[in-house]
Amino acid sequence: MTPSTVPNSVPLNRTQFTKDGYLVLPEIVPPAMITRLRAEADAALTGMLDTMAHERVTDPRLTWWRLPSGRLYVLKIKSVLDLAATAAVLAAGPLLHQVTTDLLGSAAQLIDSKFMYKQTVDVPAAWTDLPVLGEEVCKHTDAVYYRAKGHDQVVTVALCLDDCTPTTGALKVWPGTHHRDIEMIATQRQGPVVPDNAAPDSHAVALLAPAGSMLVWDSALVHASGPNESGRPRRLLVLGYAATAAAGAGAP
Repeated sequence: MTPSTVPNSVPLNRTQFTKDGYLVLPEIVPPAMITRLRAEADAALTGMLDTMAHERVTDPRLTWWRLPSGRLYVLKIKSVLDLAATAAVLAAGPLLHQVTTDLLGSAAQLIDSKFMYKQTVDVPAAWTDLPVLGEEVCKHTDAVYYRAKGHDQVVTVALCLDDCTPTTGALKVWPGTHHRDIEMIATQRQGPVVPDNAAPDSHAVALLAPAGSMLVWDSALVHASGPNESGRPRRLLVLGYAATAAAGAGAP
């Protein structure tokens, strides 16, 4: 593999994925591409914030809120492939097609894309009324959301643009929870969340990985993440792929 190319395929432990519902593929994407993706993620966020400040209208693709301290906090932009050429090429490329097709058991179709940020921003925003929330992403699954759109099988791929460590708010998963019906509790601001009794903290596994790694999980797997306490960005490119036999065709 040259410094700027991505492999066309990688070996996968499908038995582990079926059992636990997730895989960590270390340092798959080379540093040169990670650098370009970081620049695209930052440009997308900066451009969106500048436009919103000028027009005084929130872009519906942005999820953000105020922290209890009053600072503005950005969680994600969804969808993003029209804003990020390198991300679009990677999302449609042979590596992710191989990974997702192998794990789904049928040809994969791209249905979702987002940049996750987990970072504070300093922009004028007195014009908007935002909720006040903390940094933690509560326990949840994405299966209900995707099933409402006609997709019963979805594999999520998250490319680490920064090191995912305990202090940056690394993703946590609950192995095997994709095999059972999970209790969900409706919330006013954060959607359906999974109560602690259904996914005890002691059963969580933190997916720690260096930049360039891929985290892959079944959309029905319970997952969450803590606050980013590092003072540095913790960016992810997150892509969702469904089996092509599912209804609701259409790229993000």
